[in-house]
Amino acid sequence: MGTFLRSRHGIDHEAGFMQGAGRIVIADLDDVAYTYPTDLHGILVFAAGATQFDVVDPWEEVGFTKTGINITRNNAEETFDVDQVQADIKRRPSNWEMSIGTQLAESTLETFQTAWELGPITVIPPVPVGPPIKLGERHVGLSAPTTYREKAVAVLYQFESGLVRGVIFRRCIRAAQESGYTLQKTGEQVSLPTRWNALADSEAPVDSQFGEIFEQVAA
Repeated sequence: MGTFLRSRHGIDHEAGFMQGAGRIVIADLDDVAYTYPTDLHGILVFAAGATQFDVVDPWEEVGFTKTGINITRNNAEETFDVDQVQADIKRRPSNWEMSIGTQLAESTLETFQTAWELGPITVIPPVPVGPPIKLGERHVGLSAPTTYREKAVAVLYQFESGLVRGVIFRRCIRAAQESGYTLQKTGEQVSLPTRWNALADSEAPVDSQFGEIFEQVAA
């Protein structure tokens, strides 16, 4: 006897079920080395060896996260009605929006730079001969930029089989939200709430103006 309750794919189709941690990598659109990837090999190294799963230049790691990685999609719509019908007769989308959110779990200068839209990190060399003898330092300014830096954002997930799925967004900017931390004797570790809003790329095809989902298929 056949099974009445079914899915589009079999229940053993691995890509049909996802649970677990993901990974976020970003690339600055102003980087001369950046081009929109045509496949996952444009983001990660898959060749076996010490560099397997390293990012491909100019992509860079966002780092460890807390509370998961959240991808949202929403839209607004317009409705049409006429006097002769007591209900809407048509609906159409008027605006689409997508975003990526998480909490960055590391408290490095690179993390603050990413979460708070800060400028470049500068390295101050040590002064080994004194007085005074000084240790080297790294500085990053707490800026008030007048524009957002656009970045490509990729959210990556690896299935138990080793196959990878990536959600790649063409253009993203920092979302307008509060992001801060508290230093205290007890409680949660420092983590920085971070969200990127996706923008449409008008030069891309309409069906992929936000980006694409890339999914590896078993040989």
